[in-house]
Parts: sequence; C-alpha cells; structure tokens
Amino acid sequence: MNKTMNVARYEYLHHVGNKRFWISMVSVPLGFVLIIVFSMLLSFLAFDTRPVGIVDNGNLIQIEPDNSKPSTFFDPQIYLYVYPDESAARAAALAGEIQGFAVLPEDYTLNFQLTYWTNKQPDSDVQAEITNFISKNLMVAENIDSAVLNRINEGSHISLQSLDGSQTSDGTGWHRIFVPIVIGLLNFIVVMISGGYLLKALVEEKENRTIEIMLTSVPPREIMAGKIIGNLSVGLTQIIVWVLLLGIAGFVFRNQLGFLADINLSGSYVAISVALMVLSFLFSAALMATIGAAMTSTEESQGVIGLMVIPMMFPFYFFSVFLSNPNGILARVLSFIPLSAPLALSLRMAFSSVSPLEIGLIFVVIILLTLLMFWLSGVVFKRGMLQYSKRLSLKEIFNKETRNA
Repeated sequence: MNKTMNVARYEYLHHVGNKRFWISMVSVPLGFVLIIVFSMLLSFLAFDTRPVGIVDNGNLIQIEPDNSKPSTFFDPQIYLYVYPDESAARAAALAGEIQGFAVLPEDYTLNFQLTYWTNKQPDSDVQAEITNFISKNLMVAENIDSAVLNRINEGSHISLQSLDGSQTSDGTGWHRIFVPIVIGLLNFIVVMISGGYLLKALVEEKENRTIEIMLTSVPPREIMAGKIIGNLSVGLTQIIVWVLLLGIAGFVFRNQLGFLADINLSGSYVAISVALMVLSFLFSAALMATIGAAMTSTEESQGVIGLMVIPMMFPFYFFSVFLSNPNGILARVLSFIPLSAPLALSLRMAFSSVSPLEIGLIFVVIILLTLLMFWLSGVVFKRGMLQYSKRLSLKEIFNKETRNA
C-alpha cells in the first residue's frame, strides 16, 4: 500500500508541478469566460439601445413611459419617448436620436393595427416594448386597478408537478438544463485532461524505458493503482479550483446573476452526480491505462483518445430525446454506460423521476464495469509494458496472459 501511495504522490506532484497543468488549469475557465464575454459583447453591440418614439393620434396614452430603469451591459433597456406629432418623431429618427417610431391611428381600437416607421427591421425586443406599453394604457383606459394591472403584466406563474408527486418545478426549464450541462462539461474536461496525462505518461515511460526501472521495485498492480489514484487527485484538484473560482465570480457578480437563485439543488442530486463523475473518471483512467500499456508510441495513443469523446458526448447528441422522453430506452441505456452516465442520469433526474432502485442498479453496473476495467488494465499492464516493438493484441491479452495470471 505504501508503494501505491508513493506512486500516487509522485504522479500528483509530477503533474501539478508541470507548467502544462497550470496552463490548462487557467486556460479552460479563461477560455469559457472569454467566449461568454465575447458572445455577450457581440449581442450588446448588435442590440440597438436607441429609444423608440410613439405618436398617439388616437389619444390612447394615459400613462407616460417608465424610463427609470438603468440600461446596463447585462440588462440593456429600450426607452420609449412620446412625440406630439409625426413630423417631430420623423425629424428625431432622421437625426439618429431614435431608431424608429410607432404611430397609433385614431381607429386603433377597431383593428389594433399601427405603423412603425424605420429604416431597419425592428427586433423582437422593440416590438414587445411597444406592445406592452400600449397594453398598459388600454387597461388603464378600462379603469383597471393599478395593483391588478401590475399583476396582469407579471403574467401567470405556472407550477409543474409530476404525476407521482416526486418532481416539482416552477415551469422554467433553463435551470434544469444548466446544472446537468455543467456536470457533463466538468466530467468531459477532467477526463480528457487528467486521463490524457495518465495515457501520455504511461506511453512515454514505456518509450524511454523508465517503466523497467519502476517494475524492479514496485509490483505492476501497485504501479497501476498509484497512477490512477494520483491522476484522480489531479482531476479533483482542478474541479475544486474551478468551483472556487466560480464561487468567487458568483459572489462578485451576484447582483447581475440573480437568475441563479432559481437553481435549487438537493443534496442527493449533488451526491449522485459527484459519485458518478468519480466512477466515470476511474473507469476512463483504467481504460486509458489499458490503452497506454498496449500502445507502442505516443502518436498511436493520441488517435485513440478521440474515440472516447464519442460515448461521452452521446447525451449531447441526443439532447432532444432526454427532453421529450427522459425515461425512454435510449436515455436509460446511456445511464448504464460509465462514460456517459454522469450527464445522462443527471438529465433524467432533472426532467423526470428516476426510481431509487434503478439508480442503485446503475451504480452497481458501473462499479462492476469499473472493477472489470481495473482488472483488465492490470492484465494488459503486466503483459504489455515491456513490449516495445508491437502493440499487444486481444489474443495475447485474453489467452496468453490470462493463463499466466
């Protein structure tokens, strides 16, 4: 056991002390931040924040537009200005002071049609702002109480309840999608980065014959176990650092991220998701160790890593299936595959009720598959780490080595 922990400690310190680790540690969250900021900047630049004019020829406007809410980068506003006649509004539009103006005709209440004058197609925000403003004035004209008017403008609050009573939602689905996607992305990044470290280290040690020196003092299975534990610790370190950074960012920008209050995570949901992520990493680490022991060069191993991306991305490929039928055959099958299970099961739990019996069965199957992959990695490691001229074949793994095990 001491030798296993010594190998794990060496693997951990070797990778954490490498500048490549810190580059990936910083570049991944920085890359996401830059993408988000860039997309928000493009949206903000494309968003025309100039006011919109209103010309009331039908004497329908009873209340003035409320332009008190500040326009910010995170929440840009479109202000409405009321003009006395079309000529004044047209002059403001030609001068670029407003992006366009709507004219309410005298017979607006007969057909509810108006004319919007502009040189560009108005986006949905402009149309919604004009429509809401006119609706408020029409309801005021009908002598509706201001409290009732405000409540009407808020819209209906719809609560969704599953038939078995186990799932409750406020009707908004974005936050139920947000959490599983974060889980899937974290699992993908950690497996690809930390698992890639393990695969690359094994192949390089095989190429430079370092593994021969290690095998003279440490049993093969302890080397394998130590490497997997060490690389798992590297992955957990990355997750902890990223979660801390997310927490700091959430605290700094808490006023702009009020929507995060809609996210309600149960302890069991978090525990199941984290446990599946750990099992998924252990399985992928053992799989990469098996590949690394069987390969003869780094170039060969790199091509195999790409194949692991496919099963991990299956839930993303079939996202619509999880939304429409989270307890269907495909969604359930993906929940039993170690590489896709973290995202698949978290999506199912977010959109439906998954029985504790099925969750337990998923864990049993994934644990058994992980143990099987650990055994296979030990077999391949013992047989393949000292073969330098050719790859280890399946026949050699399951025939020759199994008889000698």
